[in-house]
Amino acid sequence: MLELVCERSGDHKVPNRKVKHEATRSRKCGCLFKVNGYVDREDNAWKLAILNSVHNHEMVSYVAGHLLAGRLMEDDKKIVHDLTNSSVKPKNILTNLKKKRKESMTNIKQVYNERHKFKKG
Repeated sequence: MLELVCERSGDHKVPNRKVKHEATRSRKCGCLFKVNGYVDREDNAWKLAILNSVHNHEMVSYVAGHLLAGRLMEDDKKIVHDLTNSSVKPKNILTNLKKKRKESMTNIKQVYNERHKFKKG
């Protein structure tokens, strides 16, 4: 069984600890969109059951800055690691990634985050 829900489903969870930035927000708005997927035993094929097809929010018209659109692929992460080891500046790493993959929506923040994870770990 597979359950697909809107990334904005659920409610914002208030953290127990004090947050660094008071102006933080949540994408969550309680959207009820839900689709269940399951394998039909008779013909061994996937079936989808739409439980709620309505979103309670407007759809975004752009994907720049979106979590999934901007994420780094595994080979991109390797490039970031290799170039970080070679002391290449983050803006040059991003330029290299954009040249490699024209449709990439990765921004400088993802490069900095990956460099930080790499140096920390």
